Amino acid sequence: MVRIIKWLIVVLVFGFGVYMVAEWKMKKEVVEFLDRKVPDHISFSYDNLQINLLKGNLDFQNIQVISLGRQTSSCEIRVKANNLSITGFSYWKIFLKKSVYVESLTLSKPHLNFKTCPKTSAENTAKSNPIQLLKEIFIEDLIFDSGIVEIWDDSEETALVAVQSIDLHLKKVATDPKVITHYVPFTFADYGITIQNFKAPLGEFEMLQMEVMKLDNKSIDVNNLSLATILSKKDLSQKITYQRDHVNLFIPGITVNRHKYKISNDSLQVNFKSFLITEPLLEMYRDKSRLENLETRPLYAELLRKLPFKIAVDSVFIEKGSIMYEEDIPNIAKAGVLSFEDLDATISNLSNLIQTDSNLKIELDTELMGAGRFNLNWEFNVQDQQNTFLVSGGLSNFKTANLNDFLVPNLRAKTSGTIDQLYFTISGDDNVASGDIKMKYEDFKFQVLNKERNGVKKVLSFIGNLFINDGSNTDNDGYRHGNISTERSKNKSFFNYLWINLEDGLLDVLTGSGKKK
Repeated sequence: MVRIIKWLIVVLVFGFGVYMVAEWKMKKEVVEFLDRKVPDHISFSYDNLQINLLKGNLDFQNIQVISLGRQTSSCEIRVKANNLSITGFSYWKIFLKKSVYVESLTLSKPHLNFKTCPKTSAENTAKSNPIQLLKEIFIEDLIFDSGIVEIWDDSEETALVAVQSIDLHLKKVATDPKVITHYVPFTFADYGITIQNFKAPLGEFEMLQMEVMKLDNKSIDVNNLSLATILSKKDLSQKITYQRDHVNLFIPGITVNRHKYKISNDSLQVNFKSFLITEPLLEMYRDKSRLENLETRPLYAELLRKLPFKIAVDSVFIEKGSIMYEEDIPNIAKAGVLSFEDLDATISNLSNLIQTDSNLKIELDTELMGAGRFNLNWEFNVQDQQNTFLVSGGLSNFKTANLNDFLVPNLRAKTSGTIDQLYFTISGDDNVASGDIKMKYEDFKFQVLNKERNGVKKVLSFIGNLFINDGSNTDNDGYRHGNISTERSKNKSFFNYLWINLEDGLLDVLTGSGKKK
């Protein structure tokens, strides 16, 4: 009995010794493997490595990776993490099936820092992927836990993207000698991503921020997104030479359903089934004392055609939005304000795919200046090189005196009376537009103000009202009719184009014969 116990002790000691030697040997093999396989332009270091052969676990403590980024748009990539944990490493598959299988790979509290390349450096960078795999790799769960991401310009003076916290979970991650050479060098099945406190400058003057974004295979949810000019109105006016909008956009909630992404020949295609924007608030201000920019502003069809990626969205819904637009004229104490409240809109077939034949359609309904309902129907074909469009809409029960906050500072005019009903249809292209308009109104009058806008030019106001028809010569339904014919100012936006068309039509209704032509 004693001999058996002794032999058992010897076997246990021998087995433990063999295990310790095997673990030491494995650690040495891992270290030598990293020394051989990590490319020269990548530095990989860590404080401690722990291995558990029985469970197939590897644990790297306090890792640091520095890459020159020669195969990406980044010239330098730095990664620091508290821990890199690999569990469930299969020796059976690596020796017999010639593949690498891991149950989970977790990167804990990583800090990723990217520095972009200068343009000359980026243009000369080779795009081929130098990584050559001999085996396929499969990871059941890839976890990125509580990470920080920063992307800097090549001078490291401007942060292009900053993410305070990101959690990522990919399932069934796989790659092989062929997939590793693709634009996205791996495949995956289900995924979940949570991003918190995202910031990215959009050019010199605007900043995009997002409090929380959650996305998985089925949907994307965004909370408290803002896009705002980083300077005050006064500071922006002092900084710019040409007129530029001071913008403040805030969206409490965005929901995207059924999103897909496709990459072909280094080109990205984004597909959304539906896109819901809840209670957006857009405030815009323009200082008209600055010089007017005479560069051509493309219409929206051309802008969509020239996007650097392809997009296809079945439906976009906007609920309970608000828009406030101010124009500040030199030497005027109060800026003119134009407001749209309780705005609901639907956009259908938002796509720049070449094979799409259907028109992009926009339907909008809103309260104008808190004094009447305004609706708009707008459609155009994105692929039409002439940028033709069709717009129709109407205004009802509108107390025109509510426009005076905008008319007085901007047009030196005051108005009174009620527009009971107004309908218009406009068709046009990049150069000219035409259409028709009809309006039913009561006691419509206007006054022309003096230069200081504190008194009425009685002679001009009298002459103006003399030429405004009193509402007679209407059709059987009480409408007066007018025609629209305008030329586009190509350095101004589509909405300026729409406004001058309506202005032309209203003038013809008020001063013309009122008969339908």
